[in-house]
Amino acid sequence: MKLRFPGKYIVVFALISAVTIICYTAFGHYLSLLLSEIVVGDGNVQQSLIMWMMVFFIMFITLKALYKYYTSKTAHGRIRKMSEDVVGKIDDETNKKSESLMNAVFVHIEKYRSYEATFIPAVIDTMFKLIVIIAALSFVHLNAALILLFTAPFVPLYYVLVGLKTRDESAKLADDFDNMGTLFLNLVRGKDTVKYTQSEKNVINRLEEDNVSFVKNTMAVLKYAFQSSLMLEFITILGIGLVALEIGLQIIVFENISFYAAFFTLLLAPEFYNALKVMGVEFHNGRLAEGHYKKAEEWINKEEKNTDYRGRTESAAAFENVSIKIGSRTLLKDINLSFDKTGLTAVTGPSGLGKSTLLRSVLGLHEPSAGTVYVGDENIGYISDQVYFSDTTIYEYVSGGIYTEQEVENILEKLNMLRSIQNLDAGIHTEIVNHNIPLSGGEIVRLKLARVLMHSPPLILMDEPTEFLDAETEELVLAYLKELKTRSAVIAVVHRKKMLNIADAHYELQNQSLVRCSR
Repeated sequence: MKLRFPGKYIVVFALISAVTIICYTAFGHYLSLLLSEIVVGDGNVQQSLIMWMMVFFIMFITLKALYKYYTSKTAHGRIRKMSEDVVGKIDDETNKKSESLMNAVFVHIEKYRSYEATFIPAVIDTMFKLIVIIAALSFVHLNAALILLFTAPFVPLYYVLVGLKTRDESAKLADDFDNMGTLFLNLVRGKDTVKYTQSEKNVINRLEEDNVSFVKNTMAVLKYAFQSSLMLEFITILGIGLVALEIGLQIIVFENISFYAAFFTLLLAPEFYNALKVMGVEFHNGRLAEGHYKKAEEWINKEEKNTDYRGRTESAAAFENVSIKIGSRTLLKDINLSFDKTGLTAVTGPSGLGKSTLLRSVLGLHEPSAGTVYVGDENIGYISDQVYFSDTTIYEYVSGGIYTEQEVENILEKLNMLRSIQNLDAGIHTEIVNHNIPLSGGEIVRLKLARVLMHSPPLILMDEPTEFLDAETEELVLAYLKELKTRSAVIAVVHRKKMLNIADAHYELQNQSLVRCSR
């Protein structure tokens, strides 16, 4: 069986597990000697027997706890790193696969956790328990060791056959879960469309179909789990019964087994079969977890984002022989351009030709197909045409935890939106949860501008910053942009003519190139 796990951890797991079961065996040895002296001996118990029994028992308990702690800590650390790696691979295309990303991080990787946290430790622990127990019984009571060897293969043979079927069923279950998750997320995002197009019935029917399929596959997996548990219990009871029967015959009929050998055998045999039973259960769970790993594999094995294309420059930003593609379509080709440390540069052109992608390349969110993007400072302000808010409050969003409440209120007052925010129940401490913010589109733009004005980064990127503003608010924002451009470089994708009136430079996207327009 090939384990998907680093070898260095397997070696450490194996060492701890081997020493643990050796300590348990040694404890059983001294306990058997002690009871033998009490039951069939002269009752003169040596203190050394009690001492060694206690030493090995304490070592066994300690190492068992250590094994559980270390394997759990290692697995959780690896899963956390795996999740961070997946999130770190977010790129410009991620918003088109948001459901896949969410399922990979929050569902499939989480369900894969049991593979590394319990399945792998159980495999290693079981292997050493079987080896040490059979080796010990070979010297103490060979017949019992042979019974263990004969009956043990039935457990792994059964759970391998069941596990293979479980893996297939779990893959179907993961597919159904992804389908339901994607449909539900799309339904939430498009709830208004569903309402206005009167498509509720179709959506309900689709949800019911996916739910029926999901329940069916879930019950199939549970059926195999129940069958597996039942058979494992049966095989375990049968194996222990055979060992007990053989010992009983040796004691009653043949009278050729010592109390020590009988007790020692009956102490280790249940541990032997219990290890197999645990392994059987965990094998089933491990196969389920592997099915979820397969679903998350696209993101887990995705190549890391390349940020080597971004260098440093004395100017605010610069492009050197930069070409930008989305898929196989070339948007910009061989761009050479430098931006001064102050001033407003406007970028115009038809929609869908790469203006927003150009800004994302400066941010490090979209790798050019060729060339180098230079930035003067990694501290970049970004005002996008989309709502990007983490779970926070209005105050925390604007201040970044640096500025006081009064300073935040002052900047909001200057942007003529403090009254609107104060009308909210919690004022500037109103929570923004799951990107839900009780402000209009124009107010959201001004809130983003407030954050930029508060922090004054040396480079500010704006994607259609006045798109949702009324005439009065637009004039207010333009006035602040005039002030802002005197101390920062502003690169703005714009559609409105008023924005062009305050621009220091104007470039239009034409024929995969940026052409400077005369003023």
